[in-house]
Amino acid sequence: MEIGIFGLPLTGKTTIFSLLTDYKIEDSYKREAIKRTAIIKDERVNSLARLYNPKKIIFASLDFIDIPSYDHKGDPREKTRIFQMIQNVDALLLVIRSFKNPSVPWPENADNPIKQLEILKTELILRDLEIVENRLERLETQKKKTKFSVTEENEEKILLKIKEVLEDEVFVSKMDLSEEEKKLVGSLALFTLKPIIVCVNVDDDQFTKDSYEYKEQIIEECKKQNFAYIEIDGKIEVEINELENEEEKRLFLEDLSIKEPGVERLAKIVYNHVGLISFFTVGKDEVRAWTVKKGSTMKEAAGKIHSDFEKNFIRAEVMKYEDLIKYGSEEEVKEQGLWRLAGKDEVLEDGEILNIRANA
Repeated sequence: MEIGIFGLPLTGKTTIFSLLTDYKIEDSYKREAIKRTAIIKDERVNSLARLYNPKKIIFASLDFIDIPSYDHKGDPREKTRIFQMIQNVDALLLVIRSFKNPSVPWPENADNPIKQLEILKTELILRDLEIVENRLERLETQKKKTKFSVTEENEEKILLKIKEVLEDEVFVSKMDLSEEEKKLVGSLALFTLKPIIVCVNVDDDQFTKDSYEYKEQIIEECKKQNFAYIEIDGKIEVEINELENEEEKRLFLEDLSIKEPGVERLAKIVYNHVGLISFFTVGKDEVRAWTVKKGSTMKEAAGKIHSDFEKNFIRAEVMKYEDLIKYGSEEEVKEQGLWRLAGKDEVLEDGEILNIRANA
C-alpha cells in the first residue's frame, strides 16, 4: 500500500514525510520522489507482546512517497512529470500550510489554507478531466471503425458520468462506483477516485488555540468531498521526535495535554481511510500485526502470512484481541467459549488473532 504526499512548495510537506518515516532530511529541494516506510504504532501489539514476551515484535506499516513540490504555475511538462510519480499510488496525503513564519514565504497565490486546498483540488480534477476526455475521444474514434463490445459500451457510459461529475468540481470518489465500474476505468489511474487525506500543518499558537484561519471552510470542504482531515503542528512533532527516550516523550506530551504524537494519529487516519484493518499472529517467537483490506476473507488473510497458507487453507483458529486481553490466556478464552474455527470465506474483522491450519 503506497501513499503519495502531495503539496505546494513551502508547506512543510517533506517535514511531515520525515516525521512519518523517520527519514533524515538532507535537502528540502528535490527533483525525484523518495519512498520510505512508516510504522503504524498500535498499542494492541504492545499489549500482546506483554502477554507472550516474544523474541520479535512487528507492527503494521505503510509506504509513503514524498513527491517534489507541485508548482501550479510551473512548466506543464514538470507538472506532468510530478503527476506521473504518483499515478499508481493507492491514496493521496495533501499537505496544506497554515503555519505563519515570516522567514518562509507563502506558495505563490496561495497565502492561506483554503486557497492551497482549492488549487490542489482543481489541479487534480483538471488532470482527471483531461484523461477522461482523451479516453472518450479514442473510444469515439474506435466506434467509427468497429462495433463496440459490451465492455466498451459500459466504459463509455461510466466515463460520461465521470466527466459530468468532474465538471461539477466533485471528486469521482463521491460517485460510489461499483467494483466492476472501478475496473472499467482502472487503467486511467484517476486521482479523484483515490482516498484523500488532508493534513493541515499548523504553528504552535494555532495548535494551542485549536484554531486557524479558514478552518471551518477546510473542514466543510473535506466533508463535502469525503476527505479525511487532521491537523499537525510540524514544529512540535519535530521536537517530540528529537527526544531520546520514551519517558521524555511521555512527559513532553503530558505537558502539552497531548494523548499521542500527531504523526502517529496521522498514520492511523491514513491506515483507516484507505480501508485497511489489522489482524494479529502471536507466539513466543513473534507477535505481529498484518495488514489487509476491509472485507478480506480468512483465506485471503492467510495468504498475507504465506502464499502456501492460502493455497492449502483448511480453517483458521480465531480469537478476538479484546477477549484475550480480558481473560489473559488462550486457554481461558477457550474455557469461556470465545475461541472458534472459521472457514475460508468468513470475513475477517479488525483485531482478530489468527492461527492458520493448512495442509503441508
